Amino acid sequence: MQARETKAAKRRGRSGGFILLEAMVATAIFAMAVLALARCIEAGLQAGIAQRDDARARRALANRLRELEAGAQPYADIQNGVELKGEFSGMILRQTILPLELTDQNKAIVDGMLGITLEVSWPGSGGSRSVKQLKFYAYPAAG
Repeated sequence: MQARETKAAKRRGRSGGFILLEAMVATAIFAMAVLALARCIEAGLQAGIAQRDDARARRALANRLRELEAGAQPYADIQNGVELKGEFSGMILRQTILPLELTDQNKAIVDGMLGITLEVSWPGSGGSRSVKQLKFYAYPAAG
């Protein structure tokens, strides 16, 4: 009878160790899943920040285009860049003006046409700078 009890006790002891091992493996798997979820959330937040900054840069370019069209800003090169203020703080605007030599369908020279490049740069993720450009043509009124 004693032999049966010792065999049963040995089985219970092995079973308890196996349950402990299962619990440890399950905890490890759960911890890895939580870490993966945290990385996914972080990547989503970084993507949202990048999208917000990209939208701000597009608004800054559109604002400068409207200022040029309205005559509120001069058509002049800003090679070194201007630091923008307010909503666009941290962004640097560069404006490049290139006089174009164009001819019309009658081979007549069209004077005064400008090729304009607007460029906004801002600090991006990872220490790099992000850049957005807008290129267009303008025929400013003589004034």
